[in-house]
Amino acid sequence: MKSKTTRGPKITTSENLEDRCDADKDVSDFFDFSRAVVWGGKRAGAGRKPLGKVRKQVLLSAAAIRKISAIAKKKNQSFSAVIENACVALR
Repeated sequence: MKSKTTRGPKITTSENLEDRCDADKDVSDFFDFSRAVVWGGKRAGAGRKPLGKVRKQVLLSAAAIRKISAIAKKKNQSFSAVIENACVALR
């Protein structure tokens, strides 16, 4: 016959959680591991909208860079915008 005084493993509660952790006892029964908890993540439609442009590397002389930079500053445009406008004008 089983004794009524035998006890199974003590269940972890919010009250004894810290004490059980400090005593290096198993507290996994207090947590639910059935699904991963994921915080944050990207939202639909979030972030900077694409401009539809492609990055390319172009080698220019120092003189060409100075001229393009001067035009960009004078027209209050970006370096890329000046080059793009110049290419469009070539059509």
